[in-house]
Amino acid sequence: MSKTQKYVLIGMGAFGQEIAYTLKEYNAELIIIDKNADTVAQLKRDGFPFVVQLDSTDGFSLEKFVSPDDIVVLSMGESFEDNIVTVGILTRIGVKKIYTRATRIIHEEILNQMKNTITLFPEREEGKRVALKLLYKEFYLIEEISPGIFLCEMDVPESFVGQTIIELDVRNKYGINIIGLKKHSEDNEGLISSEMQVIGFEKVILEKNHILAFLANEKNMAQMLKHKF
Repeated sequence: MSKTQKYVLIGMGAFGQEIAYTLKEYNAELIIIDKNADTVAQLKRDGFPFVVQLDSTDGFSLEKFVSPDDIVVLSMGESFEDNIVTVGILTRIGVKKIYTRATRIIHEEILNQMKNTITLFPEREEGKRVALKLLYKEFYLIEEISPGIFLCEMDVPESFVGQTIIELDVRNKYGINIIGLKKHSEDNEGLISSEMQVIGFEKVILEKNHILAFLANEKNMAQMLKHKF
């Protein structure tokens, strides 16, 4: 195996597979470990170059595929005991960064006390994202990129039209960090959006058909929606 840092994904449920296919798109060096033979066979057919059928609680076998500098993601939802045992083995190997999935609050609390673990709670995170989308229907995109900070897209507020981002100074006044600008355009098939402009957009005079991409917390998201600037 390569001595360079790689990603090791253990457990290939829906959550694990989503991570795997995304990393594959970016040509990341990746090892997938799952104990289900059918899952392993399917992933090999899908073009993953290194997929191993293995029970991750078998420490002797696991240490053959994992090194201390690897980034490991555990997404085994069916057995919390197996999750704990695997974290223990990875810690013994010396892995410094272990992302592990929790499905219950008590599991999250236990995992947070273990060395070098970063706990993921995808069901809760997805539930919160859906709730925010229901509350803020005018937003095209809401993604939590770090605790309490969201990447959002929405139409330019009416009060912004005719001004530039520099003139509005929303970052200093309201904590909104605008990171890009898109523009609605229309072709023969209907309404479409242009590519995101991330350089030089601060000096563009905003129009009604512009879409803002910005970072904000929940309080500032609500302010943005109510056009209280």
